Amino acid sequence: PRTVDDSTILEAAVTVLGRIGPERLTLADVGQEAGLSAATLVQRFGSKRDLMLSVLKFATEGFDGRFELAIKGNDSPLEAIFTAAVERAPLGEPGALAHMLAFYLSDLGDPDFRALAIENSRKAVAGFKRMLDDAVTNGELTESYVDTQLLAETIYSLVMGTLLTWTVSGEGEYRTRIRNKLDVLLRPFRRGPRKATTNFAA
Repeated sequence: PRTVDDSTILEAAVTVLGRIGPERLTLADVGQEAGLSAATLVQRFGSKRDLMLSVLKFATEGFDGRFELAIKGNDSPLEAIFTAAVERAPLGEPGALAHMLAFYLSDLGDPDFRALAIENSRKAVAGFKRMLDDAVTNGELTESYVDTQLLAETIYSLVMGTLLTWTVSGEGEYRTRIRNKLDVLLRPFRRGPRKATTNFAA
């Protein structure tokens, strides 16, 4: 009988990835974090590659829930965009994020990994577009000259780019940096208050 479910193992794998990166990670490392043997992980997932594919699929499937929580937790669709942009899995220090980005980019030559990475970005852009469309309908963003598909793609690029530069500089807190840059991006399109209402401590 399974005493540890797959989601717990995949969360353990994410923790280990952030700690030591994809190159050094072994099934034994993940098993130790999850309280299971490497042999059990082989039975459950097959190989390290298959486990890493499952981790990326797990992260991709989590996008829907993350955006739904952002929408339900904010009366303002515009504020929901800020929430979704900054509320990621705990990243700790820049080194942990560097390891996660290395994992995300390391196997793009593998068609299965690339397909999941494409789906990951597609879901993120679709989530941001949905909230942008709601913000236009709600009167928070001006309808004129707003291409919500292009703006959603730009938001996704801004978030990923800011996370990358944060791993290099290590300055401040990544939520604050993302929120400030997103505020600058959206400010020309906003109706009413020009500044985001919520701030994070640097």
